[in-house]
Amino acid sequence: LVVVAVLARECSLLCGSYAEFAKQWYQRRVRGAVVAVVELLPRDYYSQTMAGAQVDQRVLADMMADKYPRIMAHFNLFKIDLSLITFNWFLTLFVDNTNINVVLSFWDLFLYEGDKVLFRYALAIFRIHHDKLLQLQDGIEVYNFCRGIGDGDLCTPENIKKIAFGELNPFPFEKLAKRREVHLKRVHGELATLNEMRSHYNAHKRPSVVDYDSD
Repeated sequence: LVVVAVLARECSLLCGSYAEFAKQWYQRRVRGAVVAVVELLPRDYYSQTMAGAQVDQRVLADMMADKYPRIMAHFNLFKIDLSLITFNWFLTLFVDNTNINVVLSFWDLFLYEGDKVLFRYALAIFRIHHDKLLQLQDGIEVYNFCRGIGDGDLCTPENIKKIAFGELNPFPFEKLAKRREVHLKRVHGELATLNEMRSHYNAHKRPSVVDYDSD
């Protein structure tokens, strides 16, 4: 859906009126785009709990620790929560943090290979900026730099794909699936505990006292 909006906006520049173009284009394309995205992503990616999206952030952290342990050690030094950087990358399928050329290359591969490409592209973006990230001296610098990390001059489709489908290979889906399974159990357990705590709180919450002014 997000990429549909971006493409519509780009195309509308050639059509004069964005509002008129978008209305016609959205009616034909949005429903199909949403269905395609949802079918390619794990369950509960955009649900109220966003359990699927939470799981993928934990899986990405595992992969970062495996592939680029120096970056993760540097992040841990400054107590950087990786998901604060990458959660939106996955939710918007890189539309929010990369330029249009990278977005289009990602979507070509995403629709062909599936959601593995989310991890390939995220890891590749960090790899491109590996040395620069290690030079940053505090958490604020890291977060500020990572705001535009996917939109820099070095993040071209060619550079990203070279790493994503070269250096990062092999990238077996079976290993990804196992990691997702492990973290999904943990997330479901945490959500169940949270629901129990919420229910217990609501059951023992004192009713609010309302004072009525006498006439």
